[in-house]
Amino acid sequence: MTTSEQYGKIFEIDYNKYSMEKKLNIEEVAAYAGVSTATVSRVINNYPFVKEETRRKVLQVIRETNYQVNAVARNLRRRRTHSIGVIISNVLSSFYSIIAKAVEDIAIQNKFSTVLCNGGDNPQKELDYLKVLHENRVDGVILSPTGKNRDYLDFLIISGIPVTVVDRTVEGLQCDTVMIDNREASCEAVRFILQRGYRHIGCIAGPQDRLTGLERLRGYYDAHEAEGVTVDERLVKVGDFMIESGRKQALELLEQEGIDALYVSNADMATGAYTFIREKGLRIPQDIAFAMFDDPEWASLVTPGVTAVRQPVYSLGSTAADLILHRIMDGKSYAEKEPVKIMLKAKLIRRSSV
Repeated sequence: MTTSEQYGKIFEIDYNKYSMEKKLNIEEVAAYAGVSTATVSRVINNYPFVKEETRRKVLQVIRETNYQVNAVARNLRRRRTHSIGVIISNVLSSFYSIIAKAVEDIAIQNKFSTVLCNGGDNPQKELDYLKVLHENRVDGVILSPTGKNRDYLDFLIISGIPVTVVDRTVEGLQCDTVMIDNREASCEAVRFILQRGYRHIGCIAGPQDRLTGLERLRGYYDAHEAEGVTVDERLVKVGDFMIESGRKQALELLEQEGIDALYVSNADMATGAYTFIREKGLRIPQDIAFAMFDDPEWASLVTPGVTAVRQPVYSLGSTAADLILHRIMDGKSYAEKEPVKIMLKAKLIRRSSV
């Protein structure tokens, strides 16, 4: 017996007669779920008027048996709309707007359009947009995920809609991925600060339930270990990647005696922290050195310029677009063609703030 918590409800299904070496067909999926093949087809293609309990049970069988829709049949059922859904975390962020622009540029070159959705880092909003994109028959989805909607993303993939995640990952999701090597880049930045003689580096880290926040903080610790310097845990604060969070955590850190440098793990929090430092009348780098992950335009315009980790943001978007288009064009599932994982390198821009 196996169980699944997909979509909240648990069903017990006996798979003893099923050989894991043999691929199921739609008739066998229907038999295990206790429904007709027509119902399985309706669930896979997201048709309305299927009872929610029936939908959940069919999806459970599909997931637990790794059933894959036949590629030929899938392509016969689905006509291309030449559209790609793009869900980003914050449409006002320059980071995500550049990613969206890059995806659009590549899509247009290939005679595709994009449907842009602002997920706002909200799992429910993200799920709602995923459903809308599916209902509108997009050919593929690119997103910077919250990590909370793996079940529905699995469903999209099973339905024949490829998914590419960018900047973040979803644990256990088998799809194409484009990432920055956040840990290595963060380590390089903090090692540079340590090598300049600073020993008490405050860190404003991002949320630890997101891979970007987690990996950048790991890089901070890696740098201290590599340079033989003990981390003062009082100097590590966790924010939420938003401007006000950077300001709040900077206030707390600057109350710590002996702090001589500040490293902030994204541009928005760095904006808040930098503004607070200036308002307090502190001089950079004479009173406190300052560095950040991300390289927004203002970092090179202020005096002194801010040492920053520059991400290849446009390449994140363009690479993701290339991957989704190739997946759409060749029509192969992730079972037929293994997911592609691409890790891009960031670059440390050394300026006078350190």
